Amino acid sequence: MTEDEEFRALLNRYREGTASDEEIALLESRYIQWGTESNQPISEDLMQQSGQQMWVDISARTGVLRPVNKKNLWPRLAIAAAVAAVIFSAGLLFFKKQEKISQSEMTFQNDIAPGKLGATLTLANGKKIRLLSASNGELAKEAGVTISKSADGKLVYRVNGQVNDNRINTTSTEKGETYQVCLPDGSVVWLNAASSLTYNVNLINHGSRRVKLVGEGYFEIAKDKAHPFIVETHNQVVRVLGTHFNINSYKDENVTKTTLIEGSLQVAQLEGDMGKRAILRPGEASVMTNGGDLKVEPADIRNALAWKDGFFRFNQLTIDQVMTQLARWYAIEVVYEGKMPDEKFNGVIARDKNISEVLALLSYSREVKFKIEGRRVTVMR
Repeated sequence: MTEDEEFRALLNRYREGTASDEEIALLESRYIQWGTESNQPISEDLMQQSGQQMWVDISARTGVLRPVNKKNLWPRLAIAAAVAAVIFSAGLLFFKKQEKISQSEMTFQNDIAPGKLGATLTLANGKKIRLLSASNGELAKEAGVTISKSADGKLVYRVNGQVNDNRINTTSTEKGETYQVCLPDGSVVWLNAASSLTYNVNLINHGSRRVKLVGEGYFEIAKDKAHPFIVETHNQVVRVLGTHFNINSYKDENVTKTTLIEGSLQVAQLEGDMGKRAILRPGEASVMTNGGDLKVEPADIRNALAWKDGFFRFNQLTIDQVMTQLARWYAIEVVYEGKMPDEKFNGVIARDKNISEVLALLSYSREVKFKIEGRRVTVMR
């Protein structure tokens, strides 16, 4: 299959609503490329007509309604993809976008690279090991547990015989870092940026496997009916036997969100028997406010796991909610000038882009502008 044919097939998947997050991100990358390669214009009438037909197709297949204004990442992308499909029929490989982002809308004194694989392991004796720079292989031994770094960059715990010890380890990521931890029982935890996981070296504590999470983590828990797995955050406790789930529990946000992918689990307040609690089934999510309110709702699993799969996925987010995610991943300071618009952002963007590319996509809304100075990003109307 030629590149022309492959890309036409990709556009068809987008039109049918079956494109993956990776494919959508590819389209966005191509869209930016097309928009910066040439000033050759495209008929606005053709763009509108093609865009209208694409949204008819999308609505029929997916139930997604066409946006009524330019306050989403999708409208321009949809129109662009539709026009590309039309021009492909004439045998051309690329199309050119008439409208380009002006220098007045985006001012970059420097660019900022995306986050990377990295974390800090704090041992029971207080010693800190930077895992990015640590050599592969054995890092330490504590109370009969061997701690090592695998060739693919995971932190791995292995128990050597019977262990009865309460020594505590913490694996923590800074802003702009993510890491994967393989616990002694075979459970695996992915940590998002600015997060930490604290646990006994042998994981067992009073008959349970128990960890404390700050920030966000995705868990794949090994089954062990004799030792329930417990995850504690600043405002809730989750009890499981064997399951896959995601917990978003940053202290600077108002809610803790737990999304269940498979298995079952119980979510409860930290107040013990007197606190609110709920049982989650696959495809459900719980939302616990810092004030103690608890509700269960249908989960948006693709949205919850986007960070783990290497994407930002924005679903009706305000600009400050978007920038909160960017601040953690790019390790930036965000400041705002003037009153921010009420628009909501929707879209999927790969997390391996430099921040200039991400801000370029956000700027398509024409409601916000950005300025980068060092590691400070200013958001303006």
